[in-house]
Amino acid sequence: MRRTEPMSVGKLLEEFFRTRALGPASMEGRAVELWAEVAGEYVARCTEDVYIRNGVLYVGFSSSAVRAEVFMRRKILIARINGLLRAKVVRNIVVR
Repeated sequence: MRRTEPMSVGKLLEEFFRTRALGPASMEGRAVELWAEVAGEYVARCTEDVYIRNGVLYVGFSSSAVRAEVFMRRKILIARINGLLRAKVVRNIVVR
């Protein structure tokens, strides 16, 4: 299908990725990259390790207080990450 009207680059990229569906591995990688943005500056500074495996985001912290806070807010954080990715990539967060 050929377009006759101009489109923004953002719309073109959005359509490109939606029609070609990014693979699960790249979406999971993007979820790890979004952690600092979603969690906030202080939580990101206290984060020691972040990785994802089979839809579960594993996060390690240097502070037990931050660990407890993230444990309580994990459902909200999952919703934010999946909202930014526009896909259900993260099913759970395991706090370590």
